[in-house]
Amino acid sequence: MTTRARKRTPADLAATAAALAAAAAWTLLSPAAAQAAGIWDGDASKGTGVFGSVECPAPGSLITAAGDSAHGTIFRYTKPGGDIRCESRGISVNGSSRHAFSDDSTYYLGWESQLSSLSGDFVVWQWKSYPNAQQNYPLIMTVKDGSVRLFHVTTGGDWTLLWSGPVAAGEWNAFAIGIHTSGSASSGWVELYFNGAKQTLADSGTRYSCRTWDSANEPKWGVYDRDDGSTTLINRIDGLRMGTSYADVS
Repeated sequence: MTTRARKRTPADLAATAAALAAAAAWTLLSPAAAQAAGIWDGDASKGTGVFGSVECPAPGSLITAAGDSAHGTIFRYTKPGGDIRCESRGISVNGSSRHAFSDDSTYYLGWESQLSSLSGDFVVWQWKSYPNAQQNYPLIMTVKDGSVRLFHVTTGGDWTLLWSGPVAAGEWNAFAIGIHTSGSASSGWVELYFNGAKQTLADSGTRYSCRTWDSANEPKWGVYDRDDGSTTLINRIDGLRMGTSYADVS
C-alpha cells in the first residue's frame, strides 16, 4: 500500500518560514554568534567601563572626548607634567567582569592612536604581567626620537627591538598586534600590523617566536613616561577591539 505525502497547506508554509526566520534571528543576536565576530568591542561611546581598571591619578585623566571628522567619540589619556602614568589596564567584555586571558591562546588587539607630542621616551602600550611576574612585560611599545618601537623583553630583562616606524605628532596611526600566549619561547609568537600592512620583524619574518606568557597578562594602553616625567603627553585612542584573528580587529 502506497502512503501519499500530505499536501502542505499555506499555514504549514507560513509556520516553516517563521521558524527559519527565528533561527536566523537567534544566530544574529545570540552571544555565541556575536563572539564569533570578535571577543571585545572597546568603542569609546561605551565609556571607560570597557576597561578592567584605570591607573591615572589626578590631575591626569582618562575621559571620552569628541574626535575629528574621521573619528567620533575617542578615549583621551592625559598624563600631566610631574606624573609618570595615565593608563587603562585589562578589558571588560560586555560590561561584565574583568576578562581573564589564558595561556596557549591567540589574541589580536587593534586600535588607532594620535599623540600630542613625541618629546621624551614613553610607553603607549604594554602586554603586562601580573602578579609575581618573572617577565614584567613580554611585549612593550614605546615612542622615542620620532619613532614608535615594539620590543620583546625576556625574563632576564633583555630587550629585543622587533620593529620601529616613523610617526608624527597629531597624526592618526592604526596598530594591530597578534599574540599567541605561551611560557615557552618556541611556542609563543607575536605579529604586528601598522596602518593595515603586516610588518617584518627582527628575524626578517612576520611572526616572531618568543615567550609571551607569565603568571597572567593583560594589555595596557595610554602613556607611561620612561623619561623624567616633566612633559605633558596626550594619547588619543579610537577603535579598540580584540578577537582571535586579524580580520576581527582590522
